[in-house]
Amino acid sequence: MAGERPEAGAGTSVTEPRPPASRRGHLRMLGPGIVLALASVGASDMVTTLNSGAEYGLALIWVFVVGLLLKYALSEAIARLQLSADRSFLSHATDVGGRLFPVVLLIAEVMVGLFFGAGVASITTRIVQAIFPGLPFWPTFVVVLGSAVVLLLVGRYGIVEKAMVGFAILMFFGIVFMAVGSAVDPDAQQTAVETVVPIFPQGSLITVLSLIGGVGGATGIMAYTYFVREKRWRGPAWKSVIRTDLGFSYSLVAIFAIAMTAVGAFWLFGQGHTIESNEAVFDIGTLLGEQLGGFVHVLFLLSFFAVTYSSLLGGFQGIAYVTGDCLRVIRTYPRQDAPSADMRANGPEFRIALAWLTFGTLLFMGTDKPVSLVLIYASISSLILPVLAILLLILLNRKSMDAQLRSGPLSNAMLVLCLLLFTFLAGVQIVETVSELVG
Repeated sequence: MAGERPEAGAGTSVTEPRPPASRRGHLRMLGPGIVLALASVGASDMVTTLNSGAEYGLALIWVFVVGLLLKYALSEAIARLQLSADRSFLSHATDVGGRLFPVVLLIAEVMVGLFFGAGVASITTRIVQAIFPGLPFWPTFVVVLGSAVVLLLVGRYGIVEKAMVGFAILMFFGIVFMAVGSAVDPDAQQTAVETVVPIFPQGSLITVLSLIGGVGGATGIMAYTYFVREKRWRGPAWKSVIRTDLGFSYSLVAIFAIAMTAVGAFWLFGQGHTIESNEAVFDIGTLLGEQLGGFVHVLFLLSFFAVTYSSLLGGFQGIAYVTGDCLRVIRTYPRQDAPSADMRANGPEFRIALAWLTFGTLLFMGTDKPVSLVLIYASISSLILPVLAILLLILLNRKSMDAQLRSGPLSNAMLVLCLLLFTFLAGVQIVETVSELVG
């Protein structure tokens, strides 16, 4: 029957959604982009943006904007590929090199499972302890980690999306409130006037390029395609919805980056402060509390919690999708597109990947966190974005691609820029890794 498709392994049919015709209808469809935004923003981004404001005021906001435009181009391109057929991104990737990309990606994602959760769950636990002093670390850590895992195991994608919307409201209300509250200070207004003109710091090319490349990550961009599949958006008619959804997503990330840069600029610029760790972010919260009142300190901690817990939840979900699909494609290739082999959030591959993430988190928390392991992962993962750009340039320019979804000159130009930038950054990362390991 038109407009319906049978669910794999079920005897019922699910009505296909229809793309809205109006802009208001587009806005009502927002969802996957919010999940992408919150999964992409974490504690390290708070450190980066606050430190940028502390060192350069508002002068490097343009760097984050350029980075987001490049990530938008990658996300929009991979989403168009997803709309072209009812296949996962990794199924498409087998058209170029067979199992090669899924195998390489699986190695990187398996290494993510060894330390991603440990870092994010640990800082989230510290925030909970700051909000509720006296709570013991390990029991709180287990509750934080377990709640995210259970929500992903028992909840459908829609439940996670609703939770992420709630975190987005808390996170951005709190951060914007702090930025606006900081801006009323006369000294802050003077700082804004002095540093609002964009600059390119002398001798800081690699720093600037790293900031451009450091907004968001490859896993989040690939995971977005699975969120789109969960919504059952397929075909060229959904292209405008995808663009609206991604535009809103990266607008949220831009607001976060600008607001946190402003907080760093208005309170720390010119005072010799350098924010290089998650611990220093707690000090900023204390400083804001002293200057603006205890309410702002609590609001800062709640916003910080929303940033880190949503990063944990969205990160686990995205990594589990990508890792699980790697396992599925490698196991079933070349029959990976058979309905019986479809990638599902309640499928065995997703659950295996989630179990590995949980195990890796607990294992890594019980070790001395070997630096070499992290460096090796960083080198492997740095290669993913350049390879992703190459794949999209090939797959989206094929004659077999629907003309409405095929890449045009602007998209191709942006993908080439992404390829050049991320290849350069990957080279820098590999050189640094080799130097650290042999030195």
